[in-house]
Amino acid sequence: MDGTISPDRSAAGEEEGGADWERRVVGRSLDGARRRSIDRGARLIRAAAKVLERSNGESLTVQEVADEAGQSLRTLYQYFASKDDLLLAVYEEAMGTYARLIRAAIEPLDEPVERLAGSLIASTRLPALHERSGVDRGLSRLRLQLAQADPGLIARSQEPVTEVFRELVAEAFEAASPTLIGVEQGTYFVLALRNSFALSATLGNEFDLAMPDPLELSVFCFGGLGIERPRRWHERIDSRLDLSGEDGPSILRRLSRGARSSA
Repeated sequence: MDGTISPDRSAAGEEEGGADWERRVVGRSLDGARRRSIDRGARLIRAAAKVLERSNGESLTVQEVADEAGQSLRTLYQYFASKDDLLLAVYEEAMGTYARLIRAAIEPLDEPVERLAGSLIASTRLPALHERSGVDRGLSRLRLQLAQADPGLIARSQEPVTEVFRELVAEAFEAASPTLIGVEQGTYFVLALRNSFALSATLGNEFDLAMPDPLELSVFCFGGLGIERPRRWHERIDSRLDLSGEDGPSILRRLSRGARSSA
């Protein structure tokens, strides 16, 4: 063997789409470029999260984000087509983090119905824990901005949180066997109530009425689902939730440290 590739083997490789080593080399090259692109995009998301946290979500320009990341506007636009595209990426990452926070909060709970109640209570308590920082106000404003740009994208961006509640509603329904509504409808009602409560708690009470507390919201929601539980039961669930951790549940702060940091 003289180390050369025979014409027959070369031709065969071409007919099959290239030799194995060629596919491996190309694959490694593409994987490297993909990782670099994701890393650079993540740095820009972290920078945007820092800007949003400082302004409580009230303002953000792409120039501010580029400056925060130490990049040029040209570089930013290589990764995000517009300001809305960048904000959507921040929101997508925030929802992934939010879903992990909810799962972490209900970790001490084992029974399916308890886990559903715990997720609802935890998700309504999270904004209040960081009210002074304006973190959740920033995310709420961000959601409203994105909804105006393209409402369809919000549903896809919120899928991590939606999937958590869909899974928990399905498990609770299987355990409790309510007959009023189905899993999809039950998930919709839980999310709609949770989102409305969160918006009122963070951006202001538009009805100028006394708001329910998280436990009252949970009791009401469970009654609507056909799973009746007294308030003291919800109180016991609340007392067992794990809402601890370094930084608490400051989502934008977590994103500013690492776009995919764990909860």
